Amino acid sequence: MKHPATTASLCLLAMLLSQACLAQQIRSPEVNANSTVTLRLRAPEAKSVVAKINRVPSGTLTLTKTAEGVWEGTSQPLPAGIHEYAFEVDGTRQIDPRNRWVKKWYSLESLFEIPGSLALLTELQSVPHGTLHHHYYHSSVTDTDRPIVVYTPPGYDPIQDQRYPVLFLLHGFGDDQTAWTEVGRAHRIADNLIASGELEPLIIVMPYGHPVDLPYGHRADDYGPKNDEAMEREIVDQLVPLVESWYRIDSVPDRRAIVGLSMGGGHSLKTGLKHTDTFAWVGGFSSSAPQPDDLLEQFPALVPDQTDAGCEANRNLKLLWFACGKDDFLLQQNRDFATGLKELNVRHQYVETDGAHNWSVWREYLPTFLKKIFR
Repeated sequence: MKHPATTASLCLLAMLLSQACLAQQIRSPEVNANSTVTLRLRAPEAKSVVAKINRVPSGTLTLTKTAEGVWEGTSQPLPAGIHEYAFEVDGTRQIDPRNRWVKKWYSLESLFEIPGSLALLTELQSVPHGTLHHHYYHSSVTDTDRPIVVYTPPGYDPIQDQRYPVLFLLHGFGDDQTAWTEVGRAHRIADNLIASGELEPLIIVMPYGHPVDLPYGHRADDYGPKNDEAMEREIVDQLVPLVESWYRIDSVPDRRAIVGLSMGGGHSLKTGLKHTDTFAWVGGFSSSAPQPDDLLEQFPALVPDQTDAGCEANRNLKLLWFACGKDDFLLQQNRDFATGLKELNVRHQYVETDGAHNWSVWREYLPTFLKKIFR
């Protein structure tokens, strides 16, 4: 006869094993064939669970608790592409503990992707693939070791004579150097465009955009200008010569491009316009854009002259392209920047699209910009 304590221990162990097996069986997110997504969360003690999804019209998906204590809900059909979400459990926000794909911003968000009826450029396709290189280098600007990610295209061989154009691709305020690959899938976009012949094989340089330490809580009013100035020096004085010493890159302006999103869009526009003798292709996505009241003071290359081109920027730049979503909080900044350029007769292309300040927009802007450069 078993001792009562032994029996109780066995029952407790069986219950714990049953709960562990149930937890392992939970799948979230589950992307369904009809373009809906099912989200699940084990929270038996919770009184309410909702999911906040950024591209759901209502913004909220209400989950229902099953007898096993698992909350579950299925969305309406969603558009193809990336989606960001988080749970609110009794009013407390949390990411999905079953989902390894997380956007690393100030506040984390979980991610999923709805595939397209035709493969999206961000999807892994059966084409030759490039390589991602993760480096640390010592910065003379910050006197610290700093991270950087570099993409080399399919077939890149460091001992061959072939030289490649280079794109400096910059991230937003709360992101880091991994954002354009982990969330933006820039390497997959490049692989697929190169395979289709729409993009010349190129090297993409993705640095960390906070040479001035990233602030938490209160942000000083002068943080932006200080970080902009340090990032400009980091790119032009440090990274351009450094990556050209590491990789087989064409060291001429016509073979250099710079673009970024949000804060990185501001970095790219400001750096590109201050150094039109370094970058011939300049762009910005949903940018923290320069404002028209001091364009001439900030950027001597925009000052009108007596040449046929009208100013140095028009002579040197092959392309000045920037875009913003119509629901983006930075829309007016971009409109004002475009107006200022137009008044100065500076050649540029400005595009407004549907969308807000999120990755679904920037994943569309990147291939649009890539198809325009080095041509």
